[in-house]
Amino acid sequence: MPSQTPDSLLKRIMETYGRAWETRDADLVLSVFTEDATYQENPFSEPMAGHGAIRNYWKQATGPHRDVKFQWEHTGSSGKLHFIEWACTFTRLDAKGRIEIRGIMLIELRGERIFRFREYWVRQQNRPQI
Repeated sequence: MPSQTPDSLLKRIMETYGRAWETRDADLVLSVFTEDATYQENPFSEPMAGHGAIRNYWKQATGPHRDVKFQWEHTGSSGKLHFIEWACTFTRLDAKGRIEIRGIMLIELRGERIFRFREYWVRQQNRPQI
């Protein structure tokens, strides 16, 4: 199979990542990460290392999400490092109203999968009108 262009590879990775979040599928999200990948959920946390840690985080973080809508845009690259701007809205089972998150992902690839993943994001909760 011929190797993918960087744009088509990132599109495949990000579409899979988004589908995994929308369906809360930890196995699907792991398919875009190397076995020894690191995942840093915010700049103040220690990176999680390996599929086991990423799976546990993903299940805990996305488990209560419903009606998830994920969007992304590739905003630039420098070598193997890629910058993704993203937005996600969802309803949490334990919260009232929709939650919107917007952020930036810094993705380093090894081959055709993510080796190092860092993200920075902010959250806004839209409460229902009474």
